[in-house]
Amino acid sequence: MALIELENVTKVYRSGGTAYTALRGVNLAIGAGEFAAIMGASGSGKTTLLNLIGCMDVPTSGICQFDGMDTGRAGENRLAQIRGRRIAFVFQNFALLDRYTVRENVEVPLLRQALPRAQRKARAMAALSAVGIAELAQKRPGELSGGQKQRTAIARAIACGAEVLLADEPTGALDSQAGKEIMDLFARFHARGGTVVLITHDRQVAACAKRKITIQDGRILQDEMV
Repeated sequence: MALIELENVTKVYRSGGTAYTALRGVNLAIGAGEFAAIMGASGSGKTTLLNLIGCMDVPTSGICQFDGMDTGRAGENRLAQIRGRRIAFVFQNFALLDRYTVRENVEVPLLRQALPRAQRKARAMAALSAVGIAELAQKRPGELSGGQKQRTAIARAIACGAEVLLADEPTGALDSQAGKEIMDLFARFHARGGTVVLITHDRQVAACAKRKITIQDGRILQDEMV
């Protein structure tokens, strides 16, 4: 059984009397330990697809499963548990809290796991060491470069123990060298058995993945191993 599976999934957004169909009958299966890149033009449906994969949204019709669980039938509390423990997100804008230190930002997801403070701190520092920025633990996001902010975001994902890492244009705001370093971190996460699914417009970034999924007008146009 695939870790993530979508069967004839459609997603329709409604605003007033207007309906917009973001996904149209998508079928997709992603196994544990895969490294996949989703590519497509703006408005193609790739972010909607990532949100469904990450249990951030549910389909309008069709079946979306995470590890055998039908996300459309699961309650929000159950989906929140999955997001808090098994799935981590990395965004182009980093999604860091300016009022917190780097270490405290990494600890945020651990608050939902009700861990003792000392254990949260130890896990955060271990994650920061893993991405090479332990010395920045007491800095605040405003003092960091773009690459350092993204490393902090990845450390946050590692610290919570997630097995699935989802990223939306993770190198879009970085220069080429910082982007390469971030992709190296994704590759290391994958090499340890983690599942990585990322959205990118950059073909060089997509080339780091083992599988490329191209989406157009809400439908999967191409799905190939690379």
